[in-house]
Amino acid sequence: MKNWRWRGAAITGLVWLVGSVISSTVQADEVVLYDGKKVTGTIRSVDSQTLKIEVGKDLQEISLFDVTSYKFLEPALPQNVSQLLIDGEKPSYAAGPRTAKVKLRKGLHRFTLPYYHSVGLAKLEIQVSGPGMKKAEVPKDQLFRVNAEVREIPSREYQVDEAGFRLPVKIEKPEKYIAYRLMEWSHPVDVKSVDDLKAVPVKRYGASPRLALLSRRSAINFGFVFEGLIQIPQDGEYEFAVETDKNSKAKLYIGAYPSELYKQAKSNKSFGWKVTFSQSGSLTGTLKEWNDTGIHFQIPAAEKEIDLTLKPGAVHELWKIQEDTKQTKTVDRKGESKTEDSAYVTTQDGNVHRVSGEVVGMNEQSLLFQYQGQQREVNLDRVVGLVLQKNRVKPESKLALQSLMTLIGNTQIPGVVEWNEGATASITMPWGDRFSINKDYLESVKTVNARSVSLVEIQPDSVTQVPFFNQQYPYQINKSLIGQPLKIGTQSFSKGICVHARTVLVYQLGKNFEKFQTSPGLQAETGALGNVAVKVMADQKILFENPEFTSATKTESLDLDVTGCETLTLVVDFGKNQDVGDRFVWGNPRLIRKSPKELATNQK
Repeated sequence: MKNWRWRGAAITGLVWLVGSVISSTVQADEVVLYDGKKVTGTIRSVDSQTLKIEVGKDLQEISLFDVTSYKFLEPALPQNVSQLLIDGEKPSYAAGPRTAKVKLRKGLHRFTLPYYHSVGLAKLEIQVSGPGMKKAEVPKDQLFRVNAEVREIPSREYQVDEAGFRLPVKIEKPEKYIAYRLMEWSHPVDVKSVDDLKAVPVKRYGASPRLALLSRRSAINFGFVFEGLIQIPQDGEYEFAVETDKNSKAKLYIGAYPSELYKQAKSNKSFGWKVTFSQSGSLTGTLKEWNDTGIHFQIPAAEKEIDLTLKPGAVHELWKIQEDTKQTKTVDRKGESKTEDSAYVTTQDGNVHRVSGEVVGMNEQSLLFQYQGQQREVNLDRVVGLVLQKNRVKPESKLALQSLMTLIGNTQIPGVVEWNEGATASITMPWGDRFSINKDYLESVKTVNARSVSLVEIQPDSVTQVPFFNQQYPYQINKSLIGQPLKIGTQSFSKGICVHARTVLVYQLGKNFEKFQTSPGLQAETGALGNVAVKVMADQKILFENPEFTSATKTESLDLDVTGCETLTLVVDFGKNQDVGDRFVWGNPRLIRKSPKELATNQK
């Protein structure tokens, strides 16, 4: 899709650093089934209905309906595609330059150099020598940028020939200068290795004509990453030397982007927009433009920045991320329109005011808003958030089967994945947009509304909460009423619903399910005082009832038949002892659907 393109700017080419090398342990793709079982092997293809995975010598076909989630293994790169030439973090090194030799063929060779420094005067000297090159700093005219063309080169093309020489990459028009990414930090941030740089915000992106320390900084903690191409004049063995002071550390890689730094997304920016889609999913990124063709975002995906264009109807909410969190405004959303767009803007007195109308678009300086029959411009500095309702694409069904793709960088996109062996996966979003993305940028894929549907992911159709006295405790998802982990006796639950007597939750089933499963019980922190009356009903038919549920009640998992039922009702009512300690947990509540006839049967 033409609206998706890799960013060629050098400032986007540097990634967060990770010091751990890919383990030698055998890795495999992982598929999690609705019943919690896992299938590991090599995923061969995915479409809208089935997933095929090779397990040993067997190719298993699994209905996507039976899959809760799946993820691909870290790319298994050949060891010779990248080479850690100099490891300045090795304690075995003596004082002085760290040196290493490597055989290189004539041409352009990619390199990566991460560096960090603590206090005192910083030092970083990089020299190279070999055929046609005297020992000295790398000449400026031999340094070039890693751009979009370089990033599109498959890792497998970085090779070593039979004579042990690393082969160059072929670039038609190399660009001058190399890119760098600068980070700075102060107490209490503690950076003791290259690994820790991934947690430090980027202060500046830039380009340099030199491969050298650009400043003799003192009394400051900083780090950066150089990434570029070096022109080797002729075949031969070359020696690189890297020297730092005792408070600095550096590494030098030659070849493809190193596997130990691979698939690491940039940190979430401290500015930009937080966007939620009309049909599940979200992204954090920079809003570049909003016009008749759509809303144009720039989002992180692994080490890249990707341009993404969405139809306005695909977006539900946009909230500005403040660089200074102290300036974040409190927004009162009571009475918000369900049919018109809402713009939240700051007034002269610093308060947030809501305006209802229709969002027309956005330029570099202003929000264009249709209000009371007139188009008006609002300075973007005043815009806090937008809620789009007027042209929003409404979900066809709250229980429609689809996938939710999490990219490296935390963007979540709903849709249908199609992938067959190659490097590229195709994704069709619910509102019709279709795009392609490198499979390795899919961190994980979750199947939404598949065979197993967690009740915590469904909004109840109605909620009735009646306090015993005047104190009302709203029900909580995945935590207790006071924010603690869910626990029944000694068993903990990562997913669940915690309620206080009396609470009645009603869910619409639409005759889509055959089972309701949960582990009920009183929250452990209530002690021995809790006493509630518990009831589970489907279409007013009682499936389970216990009029005196206490902490002494033996916790047993429920597996209830809801075949053909329209509604599910969970009742936690007042028991004895008034309402003291009446805090009840529906542990891991989930609905199990029948497998549609048109979908393949799961082969286990």
